[in-house]
Amino acid sequence: MAKKINFEKINAKAMAQVQNFAAARVSIAKEDRRFKEIIKPLNKKLDKIFEDRENDLAQGIDKEEVFRKHSTIETENAIRKATAEHREAVKPLNAALKATYEFIPASLYTAYEKKIEEGKRGDFLESIKKFLENLGIEEVSQSALCKLSERISDKLGVSCSNSKKLLDEGKFASTLNGNQFSKLFMSVFCDILIAEEALTVEF
Repeated sequence: MAKKINFEKINAKAMAQVQNFAAARVSIAKEDRRFKEIIKPLNKKLDKIFEDRENDLAQGIDKEEVFRKHSTIETENAIRKATAEHREAVKPLNAALKATYEFIPASLYTAYEKKIEEGKRGDFLESIKKFLENLGIEEVSQSALCKLSERISDKLGVSCSNSKKLLDEGKFASTLNGNQFSKLFMSVFCDILIAEEALTVEF
């Protein structure tokens, strides 16, 4: 068995999904940046309107006159429109992301939870092996499998727990949910493929 994993053995269907994931992530990032460039000045404009209202009210100007003079309708409508357009733009991209998770074994998330909560790595290692097999990579040496597993594992952590978990279980940190895990796992795997020159992404 090869001591190093040959990622060129990833089958065409799986590689297409990896490329789709990477493309969707990049497209979402570009859309997020575009949205922020639009929404930031609008929010700033809205804050200025509220500030001007407060100043005029403090000077004793009639409330109705102040609200008529410093109307928020146009700006709020622009914010709502931009937000709605952003949501519509990312909706198919998020769907495209989730569609690429089909190669991730169902056992991998459970193995991740066990690794985090119980410190047991055996199931995680086996699930990584299954993941590679799903991609078309078989007959991986134990040393290469362990190395890849550790490489991935080092970047899969926890997040701050939500209020319910904090109050009910007394835990300040908790495992990622299923979607968060899948997105992070695929992101880490893409970084590995790029580092191994097995994936090219246009940013």
